[in-house]
Amino acid sequence: MSRTPRRAPYQTARWRLALRGMLCLLLGGCSAKAEYPEPANPGQAIPDPVPFMVSPEEAALYIGHPDVAFIDARPGKQYAAGHLPGAVSFEWTEFRDPEAGLLDGKLDGDLGRLAEHFGSKGVGRERWAIVYGDPLSLWGEEGRIAWTLQYLGAERVSLLDGGWTAWSQAGLPTQKGTVEREAAPFTVEVNDELLARKQDAERFAVQRDDWQTVLVDVREPEEYRGSPGAPLYGALRGGHIPGAVNLPWRSLLQDDGRLKPRDELGELLLAKGIRPDARVITYCTGGVRSAHTWFVLRGLGFPAVKNYAASWWEWSLDRKLAAESGGQRPLPDAPPWPPVDEAAPPEDEATPSEDEATPSEDEAATPE
Repeated sequence: MSRTPRRAPYQTARWRLALRGMLCLLLGGCSAKAEYPEPANPGQAIPDPVPFMVSPEEAALYIGHPDVAFIDARPGKQYAAGHLPGAVSFEWTEFRDPEAGLLDGKLDGDLGRLAEHFGSKGVGRERWAIVYGDPLSLWGEEGRIAWTLQYLGAERVSLLDGGWTAWSQAGLPTQKGTVEREAAPFTVEVNDELLARKQDAERFAVQRDDWQTVLVDVREPEEYRGSPGAPLYGALRGGHIPGAVNLPWRSLLQDDGRLKPRDELGELLLAKGIRPDARVITYCTGGVRSAHTWFVLRGLGFPAVKNYAASWWEWSLDRKLAAESGGQRPLPDAPPWPPVDEAAPPEDEATPSEDEATPSEDEAATPE
C-alpha cells in the first residue's frame, strides 16, 4: 500500500514560516518589535494648555517624552512601513461597537474595554496624546481617534498638522517596527456632550428654521446631493439629513493637508451658518470624517459641537427617517456675527466733543 510521503520536520517549519510571511505581506500586520526611543529633549516642558494643532517641528521636540503618546491612526500596513519614533498604532475600527456590522460607526459601549485598549499601549488619560494620520490620502481617522479620547475624558489631545506627509516632507526621523510601551492607567470620565445620537440629529432636522441648530454634512458634494453614481460606501440610500449644510471636511485644509488660517476658516464656516453661538452636529458616512471636522471646530473655540458617530450609515437604514437630495436649503435668518454691542450709544447720542464738554472761561468762573 502506497503512502503519501510525510514532510520532514524542518520542511514543515519552513512551510509554516513561508505561509506566515505571505500572510504578513498580504495583511500588513506583522513587523519586528521596536524600542521606545530615548527622549529627544529631556525635561522638555509640556505646554499648558496644549495646542489643538501641533506642527511637525514642534511635535519632534517630544520624541521619547515619557508623558507624551504619539498615536498613528493610519492602517496597520502603513504603520509597518514607517512611523513617528515611539508611535503606537490604533485603527478607528478597533473602537467600534463589536456587536454591530462592518458598516457601522457606533462607538463601543463597553467603556472598560475602550480604556483598556488605550491603556495597554501606554496611552494614559493624563498623557498628552498627539494623533496623526494622512489627511491628503485617507479619511481623517486621526480625528476619530482624538474624538474618542476626548469622549472618554482625555483633555490633552492634539492633531499633528499635515499628518504623516508633513512629517516626512520636513525630513524628521522615522522608525519601523511595532512599538511597545508599558501600560498606563486610563480612568474613564465620559463627556457625553460630545456624542450625538440619532434622536439628536432627528431633532435638529426638525428645527431647520432655527439658526441656533446646525447639521453639518462633511461628505463630498456628490454624496451630499445623492447624485447618480455617487459612492454610497454601503449606505442604504443616497442624499443627506434634511436641512443639513454641506461642508466637505477637506475644505478646511490647505493643499498640503495643513489647516487653513483661522480667519479664512471663520469666513468659510460663517458662510455655511456655522457659528460659535449655535449648537452643531457633524456627520458623514460612519463618523470618521465628521470627527475630524468636529475636532477642528472644538479647537477653534466652538463650545457646543457633537459628532454623530453612527452617521449616514445608521440614518439611511431607518426608512422612517426622511432623506433629502439635491442642493442646500437657504440658511435661516440669523443675527449678525460677531454680535452687535447693543449697549453702545448711537452716533447721534455719542459723547459730546471736547469743545462741547469743556465749559467756557466765563461759565467756569466761580460766582461772587
